[in-house]
Amino acid sequence: MLPGILSRNEAEELRVGVAEAHQQPCPTGNPTEFHRHQMFRRGLAFERMLDREPVVDYAEAVLGGDCHVIANNTVFTRPTSGIDRWHVDETVIVPVPDGVLLDPRMSMPCFVVTALYYLNDVPFELGPTQVVPGSHRSGHLPPERQEDLVWEGQGYVSMIAEAGDCLLLNGQTWHRGATNVSHDCRYVLQVTYGRRFIAQRFHPYINVSLPDDVVERADARRRRLLGMHQHGPYG
Repeated sequence: MLPGILSRNEAEELRVGVAEAHQQPCPTGNPTEFHRHQMFRRGLAFERMLDREPVVDYAEAVLGGDCHVIANNTVFTRPTSGIDRWHVDETVIVPVPDGVLLDPRMSMPCFVVTALYYLNDVPFELGPTQVVPGSHRSGHLPPERQEDLVWEGQGYVSMIAEAGDCLLLNGQTWHRGATNVSHDCRYVLQVTYGRRFIAQRFHPYINVSLPDDVVERADARRRRLLGMHQHGPYG
């Protein structure tokens, strides 16, 4: 957790933009109420989040200087709702056989890092992100039973946040968004970075066309983050 990455004013500007996005149907046709996608299309404030420092520096240090943004979504949690199923993102990328632990000298490869920017205060009642620290090394899906959500003696923790805080999450960590039991909504902006060979998740996934004005405003770093790479080993 990185506290105070955004000022209160910055968080509020983005919160208003997320709220506006969720007043309209999802343009991709996705029926879920939790997400809106490609938020960098919604103005300068969101474009700047693609390469917000020091978060982008961290992503490049972990994933390589040729990493890119694979998704830029919201997580909008209304009262009584939540993405409360324990999960890893996408799939288990590096499976580990049952009963086997990684040698402590080995690092579990990291291919994707998500930055979750909290745009309003998130006390426990609002449904914080919950994680099991260290579980990214398990090589397994999280167990079905809540009482089994322990990895090497460590149970889950709730990431209580203030507006402007940012959580950097390896998607292989067991995690969820707890149910919102308050009368308010939780507003989160996600910027997900992947190694270059991880495909971008920009709907409709092929023949994606970026807005001309977004490209024109982008410097070399942001263009690369948007997927405009130099020639590589596969083309």
